[in-house]
Amino acid sequence: MQFEKRENAKIRLEDAIEFIESSKDNLKFNRFKASIDHSITACIAANDAFTIQHLEKIASMSHYEALDLHKEACNKFKEDRTSILRKLLNERHRMTYRPVKATKEMSEDNLKDALIFINWIKEHL
Repeated sequence: MQFEKRENAKIRLEDAIEFIESSKDNLKFNRFKASIDHSITACIAANDAFTIQHLEKIASMSHYEALDLHKEACNKFKEDRTSILRKLLNERHRMTYRPVKATKEMSEDNLKDALIFINWIKEHL
């Protein structure tokens, strides 16, 4: 993990919004794997915005670090979204690095989870 200036949280939130919109477009045009990838990338960017805002820290390439930072940033709240983030990060590994065919249903499920995660992040920034 590394230090990140708090004002950069806004940039990462804008990235999240761009990726989630791309995910929706990809789903509309039956690009299911791309939709899944962009849903998850949107969550990574949103989580970065969240941890930057609350901790002035951003995860390195390690997804475990991202999960740990999410938990740490949630200490002042009574809830977190670690389980959704973990599920999506595991899905990213499976879809990106394994020979798995993406389906419309998979893409819709990932988009739904991503929207839940991102909306929660927005409410807690």
